[in-house]
Amino acid sequence: MEFKLVERPEGHLEYEPRPTPDALAAYYRDKYFGADHGQTPYAHGYTAEELEHKRLQPAETEHIWGRPPGRMLEVGVGEGFSLDYFASRGWEVVGMDFTDDGLQAFFPRLADKLMLGDAFELLDQAIARGDQYDLVICNNVLEHVIDPVGLLTRLHALMRPDGLVRIAVPNDNSWLQAEIVRRGHADPMFWVAAPDHLNYFNTDTLPKAMAATGWSVTDHLSEFPVDLFLLNPDTNYMRDRPLGRNCHFVRIAFEMGLWRERGVEGVVAFRRGCVQAGIGRNQVLYARVAG
Repeated sequence: MEFKLVERPEGHLEYEPRPTPDALAAYYRDKYFGADHGQTPYAHGYTAEELEHKRLQPAETEHIWGRPPGRMLEVGVGEGFSLDYFASRGWEVVGMDFTDDGLQAFFPRLADKLMLGDAFELLDQAIARGDQYDLVICNNVLEHVIDPVGLLTRLHALMRPDGLVRIAVPNDNSWLQAEIVRRGHADPMFWVAAPDHLNYFNTDTLPKAMAATGWSVTDHLSEFPVDLFLLNPDTNYMRDRPLGRNCHFVRIAFEMGLWRERGVEGVVAFRRGCVQAGIGRNQVLYARVAG
């Protein structure tokens, strides 16, 4: 099927044709339930350093928050590493996800903190109840949903005064990716990953989308630019997929070394520099409801 990327008034790109909500739900049911002879995407092992690295993201968020614990909502809990981190640090935590497979695999003790179902329906129910949160985390969800603007606007009603939201999405349609294509190291629009990713943001367009939906950006970071490996034929994991594993472990080694030597402050400084250069595979934006 032919597709096109359409620029939205908010600045980001959207994949068309859009799937129907039922078709998208069916796709994710097939992907996460019963695939690979009953093995879910969470049925794999991590190295000890990978598990330690998973605590870096919530440690960064805690550093940016910089205040005593409060009430936290995570939309898209996945395996539950952030939920566990904040619960262990004295936060009252609540999660939302369409499956508890990941959480049951790693943190089954937190199952009673998770609300299961469609994110939009769960958010609407939370708004109707008048739920309020100091911190809302939404990691790698925005790129997947049919209505990203609707998701961002719904989060407004759940924020306490001076509350903080963390939005993480891939940095796609970046200048670095265009340079990789220009040099012949990857096919045009190699970063398009539909139907998993329906929405595409880079470090220029994500702040525009946030501002257009009533958010005031307080900080913007991006993580290790693993795309750099595509410029080297010997490490180009788009041409030779098995190379990606070692590239991944280079990223882990670098960020863990930086964290140990320079603390979370050093990690945040590096990530701020990456976003200023427009690079970084995953970007993170912190924002408050615009006054």
